[in-house]
Amino acid sequence: MGNNENMHGMNNGCGHMHGMESRRGFGLKYWILTIASESKVTGSEITEKIAKITDGRWVPSPGIIYPMLKNLYDLKYLEMEERDGKKYYYITDSGREFLNNSWFPWKKQVEFSLKGNENSVVLDKIENNIQYLADNRDRLTSDEKLRLEKIKNNIEKILF
Repeated sequence: MGNNENMHGMNNGCGHMHGMESRRGFGLKYWILTIASESKVTGSEITEKIAKITDGRWVPSPGIIYPMLKNLYDLKYLEMEERDGKKYYYITDSGREFLNNSWFPWKKQVEFSLKGNENSVVLDKIENNIQYLADNRDRLTSDEKLRLEKIKNNIEKILF
């Protein structure tokens, strides 16, 4: 890693590093930009939305949210307006362009969760997993095939 900014992940939305594989806050800038593309939001509202989207599995701290907001503002991906003693952030055209041309693993989950369409997120995951299993069907054990049969039966109960 060439510079200190990359080591601490501010350039890639990672927060700070915990070993080589584990990154706390991975993708944070994408989460923030997606949330700020829906409406003007404060840092605490962003934290609340991320906590809701992740079902409380991740609640980013102010120490990770606010430096990233400043970074995105400095990059001109976000604009900010002050109102009633609070800072409200919203996405710029260049931020929207960056977001639209980027990929991150939870992009659909964040977008659908913000629009209240969690069923579509779950169905996307099921489709992806079914494709994986189909591609690797010759490696399925008999126990795994039994589990798939139970899953199939549960899906039929939902549909009929």
